[in-house]
Amino acid sequence: MKMSRIQAKKILDRAIQDPVFFVRQVLGGDPWEKQEEILKAIRDHKRVAVRACHGVGKTKVAAWIALWFLYTHLNSKVITTAPTWHQVENLLWREIHAVHANSRISLGGKVLQTQIELGKQWFALGLSTDKPERFQGFHAEDILLIVDEASGVDQQIFDAAEGFLTSTGAKLLLIGNPTQLSGEFYNAFRSPLYHKIHISAFDSPNLKAGKVVRPYLVTQEWVEEKRLKWGEDSPLWYSRVLGEFPEQGDDTLIPLAWIEAAVKRELEPGEPVEIGVDVARYGQDESVWVVRRGSVARIHLVRSMGDTMETTGLCVKSRKETGASVIKVDADGLGAGVYDRLKELGEPALEMRSGMAATDSERFANKRAEWWWGLRERFESGDIDIEDDEELIS
Repeated sequence: MKMSRIQAKKILDRAIQDPVFFVRQVLGGDPWEKQEEILKAIRDHKRVAVRACHGVGKTKVAAWIALWFLYTHLNSKVITTAPTWHQVENLLWREIHAVHANSRISLGGKVLQTQIELGKQWFALGLSTDKPERFQGFHAEDILLIVDEASGVDQQIFDAAEGFLTSTGAKLLLIGNPTQLSGEFYNAFRSPLYHKIHISAFDSPNLKAGKVVRPYLVTQEWVEEKRLKWGEDSPLWYSRVLGEFPEQGDDTLIPLAWIEAAVKRELEPGEPVEIGVDVARYGQDESVWVVRRGSVARIHLVRSMGDTMETTGLCVKSRKETGASVIKVDADGLGAGVYDRLKELGEPALEMRSGMAATDSERFANKRAEWWWGLRERFESGDIDIEDDEELIS
């Protein structure tokens, strides 16, 4: 859409003061109530923290804010980040590209993979979080830092960024799913420095209307499914449905935040290559084969039916497909027959019996407790990469 200089000046003057107007009239967006609240908050406050459930348009509103700030503030800088480069590149910046391309009014600028350049000192840029020093050295009167999925970003990044948040026009937006009971994002909701916004699935227009009015937002059907799958006491229910930081008892072995971090982590597959098999027989229970390559674990196969001979055959097939050096079988109960048959076939099988005495019997009651503690240590140290599978996370 082309316009005269006078028209452009009028739109710009209003857009500077009214980000909702900019989103609707310039970008062609249709923000709902909570998105409008976030847009106005970043205009009116230096620091804004938004904790939100799944599926309410968090990334979309972050993209709108990035473009609003960039195009309405002369020589401004917009820096965006997230816990992993994948999230920076394929979530927030994919959304920024889509909004920019579909804008009602042509925005212009040199658009690159994770950068929009309007001038040498006027740009938006996506940064990864592996090197905190990258966040130093940015200075401008008007500068905005957007931290997407902020719960998973290390405190070192916030410490490094504090230097460019000193200017009069500097702003900070933290937005994400609340998973971790520590760090800047968690502390923001207890700090007077931040304007705080909370979004629950029950705030969604679809749940308020009792029907689907915006198909791209969380629905009643999804909420009810998760209520049945997770239960209302689950950390996942608190975080992904209620948009609240999950309650965590002293007896929690692996906190949700560590699991979420393992899902987002991208480690290189390594050695050894092993298969773990949890054996079921009939009914709703499922046999599951997991392959781990060094620190990378992936579900290889899931089967809900089959006798021990069929399960044994699938073990052999999986071992050949993956090149695994060993098949570790849960040999308590039905798995014992599978293990016996694998050994009879000459397969490299190892029986895993959780009730046996622990290697360190002074610390652990049995093997099961010892194994789970070892798994906890992997999650705690960041030495595990798992897939984004809701049932696995739950």
